[in-house]
Amino acid sequence: MSKILTIDELIDVIQQLEKARFDKTNWRTLGGTLGLHPNTLNMISANQRGDTDGCFGGCLSKWLRRADNVDKVGKPSLDTLANALEKMNGCKAQADYIRKLAREGDTGKTGEKNAKSTGPKIDSTKKSSKGGGAQARAGDEDIDGPDGQDPPQDKKCRKEEFSEDLVKDIEILLLPATDAEEEPVMEYLKESPEGYIETSIDGIVKMYIGYYGKRKVIVSKIAPDKTMQGPVHAAIITTKIIERVKSIKHVVAVGVCFGKDPEKQELGQVIVSEIICDFVSKRQGEDSELRRGGDYEVNRETKEMFNFSHNLVLPENIKVSPGPILTTPNVIDNPEIKKGLFDKKPEAVAGEMEGAGIMAAIGYVPQRVGGIVIKGIGDWADGKKKAAEDSKPTAARNAARYVYAALNK
Repeated sequence: MSKILTIDELIDVIQQLEKARFDKTNWRTLGGTLGLHPNTLNMISANQRGDTDGCFGGCLSKWLRRADNVDKVGKPSLDTLANALEKMNGCKAQADYIRKLAREGDTGKTGEKNAKSTGPKIDSTKKSSKGGGAQARAGDEDIDGPDGQDPPQDKKCRKEEFSEDLVKDIEILLLPATDAEEEPVMEYLKESPEGYIETSIDGIVKMYIGYYGKRKVIVSKIAPDKTMQGPVHAAIITTKIIERVKSIKHVVAVGVCFGKDPEKQELGQVIVSEIICDFVSKRQGEDSELRRGGDYEVNRETKEMFNFSHNLVLPENIKVSPGPILTTPNVIDNPEIKKGLFDKKPEAVAGEMEGAGIMAAIGYVPQRVGGIVIKGIGDWADGKKKAAEDSKPTAARNAARYVYAALNK
């Protein structure tokens, strides 16, 4: 029997099913076979507004949390997942792939003991029937890993003292905000051919160094805990790093944002900022509130590097849209507050908490550093954040995947 899985392995399970080319539209059948009640599956569909990726992630999340009759069918494990797939029509190849992982004792989180995948192949070039903004080209992704590479191998992380030589010539800084946003970014960093390096500035700002696609990058998490989320700490971390790493040219806030309009957008859709709108600073009077923050435009060089219109190799289910994005200092989960923000900047398409802080920091060295926000829509800031929680891993993963595609050109 393979090890019992927990919610911490949600992203890993999703990635392995994607590599196995499991048809996500069959999420409901999979959930029922794994022991979830029809009412639970109906609630997932309602919360995700029918979004396939969101429903797929939500289903696996409930399974890993052992909801309903899951334990009666079999506690969450790769063996249990393989058994469920075997019972579904047309999923024998996927079951065999997951069973192989179970025998090797790995969910794929680090690729430990993971030989080159021999899972099923399908045509990934068919067009998506769903709208939601411009879509980058879908590539023929081999199930072995991003862009046909092997699954991530367990490369040893080396710890080294910070030095100028260690970070020499690195031009790209990736800044996820939270643990959930950092995790998918680190999955790609761990694919670095020679492993990756952990270091820190003054023992305070932890950084990881390695290859993200074809480019060497620094990854640093802005908020080790929730009290540090937002533009202030984003500005502090950015300032600390660009002061010590003089070669940085592009700073990327990568993670999760809230969407503007569920009728025109999708959960998981990636927003690539063209302008970052500062809603941090404002004047509050007795009868009115006046926005005082400005708009930061993404510079030409950074925009070109992460341009959504390039022929990026992406899974076909990842939708991408450009547009202005708002930065607020607060977690927004109120439809009236959200409406007030977008009324002041109607052309904006999403909102988040770190971008303006990053842009304020690099404003002191604008001649050499550009900033951009690339985030997946994880909720609608409509008072139902809890209901949309299961969408956030997909949103973070899609954003990390988009950045990977841009840096793997």
